[in-house]
Amino acid sequence: MRADICDPSEEKKVARFRAVLAELGAKKKKEGSGLGVDLRIVYIQKSEVRIFQDAWSLDIEGPEAIVSDIVERMKK
Repeated sequence: MRADICDPSEEKKVARFRAVLAELGAKKKKEGSGLGVDLRIVYIQKSEVRIFQDAWSLDIEGPEAIVSDIVERMKK
């Protein structure tokens, strides 16, 4: 499942996203970039979650249950 989190210029939302990842115990595996898109791979509950960021958006992709949980926590 893939979900749009926010515009990377929205500092409060980006900070909340990082806090949500910390709450879920995300462990960074690796980072990379190409064609103007940064990619971070983290593990949450032994599942891989990919975080994509470019100048316009911050998106995530991973198992439906985890992505849904992140989206719901972002609403708080």
